[in-house]
Amino acid sequence: MMSDLDKIIENINNKDLDKALELCKLCENDNNVHIIHNLKGVIYHLQNNLDMAETSFLKSFKLNQNYLDPLKNLYIIHNKTKKVEEMINVGKKLVEKNQLDSSFNYKLAFAFDLKRKFSEALKYYKKCIELDGKEKNFAFNNIGSIYLKQNKPKSSLNYFLKALNLGQNDKIIINNILSNYLKLKDKKNSDLFYLKAEKFDEDYIEFKYNKAEYFLSNNQINEAIKILEKNKHNLKFLIKLIKLNFIIGKNEEGKILLENHKEKIEKNTESFAFLGMRKLFDGDFENGWKYYEYRSSNNLNILENIKEWKGEDLKSKHILVYCEQGLGDTIQFSRYIFPLLKISKKVTLVVQKKIQNIFKNNFSNLEIQDKDTIHDKIFDYKIALGSILKFFYKEKLNKNDTLIDLSKEITNKWDNKFDTNKLNVGIAWSGSIIGPNEPYRSVPLESLAKLFTLDINFFCLQNEIWERDLNYFKSLKIEDFGKYNFKELLSIIPKLDLVISSDTSLLHLSASLNKETWGIISSYPDWRWGKFNKINPYESLKLFHQKNFNNWNEVTNEIYKNLKNKLKI
Repeated sequence: MMSDLDKIIENINNKDLDKALELCKLCENDNNVHIIHNLKGVIYHLQNNLDMAETSFLKSFKLNQNYLDPLKNLYIIHNKTKKVEEMINVGKKLVEKNQLDSSFNYKLAFAFDLKRKFSEALKYYKKCIELDGKEKNFAFNNIGSIYLKQNKPKSSLNYFLKALNLGQNDKIIINNILSNYLKLKDKKNSDLFYLKAEKFDEDYIEFKYNKAEYFLSNNQINEAIKILEKNKHNLKFLIKLIKLNFIIGKNEEGKILLENHKEKIEKNTESFAFLGMRKLFDGDFENGWKYYEYRSSNNLNILENIKEWKGEDLKSKHILVYCEQGLGDTIQFSRYIFPLLKISKKVTLVVQKKIQNIFKNNFSNLEIQDKDTIHDKIFDYKIALGSILKFFYKEKLNKNDTLIDLSKEITNKWDNKFDTNKLNVGIAWSGSIIGPNEPYRSVPLESLAKLFTLDINFFCLQNEIWERDLNYFKSLKIEDFGKYNFKELLSIIPKLDLVISSDTSLLHLSASLNKETWGIISSYPDWRWGKFNKINPYESLKLFHQKNFNNWNEVTNEIYKNLKNKLKI
């Protein structure tokens, strides 16, 4: 004979929700009241009455905290209503109840992921994998997505491929791998997974976006624009289209698109970082800094229990400033530690381990650390290095305001190592192949061929030679200093007569040392080369701006002419 609870469930399954709700009222007693409230929550959920559903699930769990169904249902409701903090709280309760349940660990990880608390998300995704749960392939995929957001494509690829092994026919995973190979500029595997993704589902929205990226990787700009135009109702496509217009020099088209979709863009946090950088480039700093806070790099979740500094008095306080972008950003923005030192009792600056030893560490209230050494330290506040700019960007910095340490002892090592009868020029034409706005930010080495006809000693300062440049590089008489680390480059750069660099960390290193530096800047430069650069420019830096997209001839001719002037020929 069917029990009362079974009858309710049967009516729910048959979508006879009013009858199911009536039975709930008739059948409720002291023994089943917690179950009845959970079933009421399910009914309300199916009726799309989410407030009543949430109330019923909360009552059910309060009545019996060992009954976990209402908690699991609450998680679904919170996900649907985008209450991410509540999702985290429910996820924590589920894990507390059973730490060995892989699905509970996955739920908590996913909630942290939505909140962009990536370190916590990774912890629980990895626990889910360790428990060998049925969500394992999703956990692998989501870990890959986190690493890709953090610009770690080699790490992300490893996890995406593990996910693929468990879900060969999953179009999400296949497209994530395609996106990853495009990020890595791996043409062979991009071609392979493009065909796989297209065959699997060419109408899948993520494939359409990847298709545009794929065309861009093959320099098929017009084909990419057609796809982006057709799908610009989707914010992701719209932002890419606006950005692409600026990249290829169609600035007016980019501005019109931005203005026409202003309301939509300003309502969606996914577009805020791009919007912030556009406003900063144009000099709208007040609004620019607000939107810039949404940049993906500003979500490292360092020491989450420490309050973020928002301008409070620091006279008796210890503040942690952590780098969260590239090496060049750290070198450039470290200058803004000087005004912070004037108002703080103590500052700890966390930098990348690779460049930690190039910074001065002889200030009474400043210490330079890497992120592995700070976990047992006590701080009153924390702030990302890129975020202190909003407090101090108006302050006039002195050209000697640099934290870069130029030690005499090390500098002497390179005395008499250069032929002073010729001009000695350091050169860096490309940055990391996975860097922002690549390959357009870097210069194909052959585009600079005219410079190498001059009677000059050229020294390569970069440590990565792209495949497109390798054969030509080998044919040139350029001494390769790319093997030297940043500390050794501190000794080399002062001995050179000049450094020529595209927008790389080496440009910032050279300019920070007040060495004469010529910067090669693309037609769509980073925001820092807009109005911001007029506030505290490097005094030793001269910029050569590309005028036409993908054409470096004018820049090369201008540099060639300036070099001839230096040679007096």
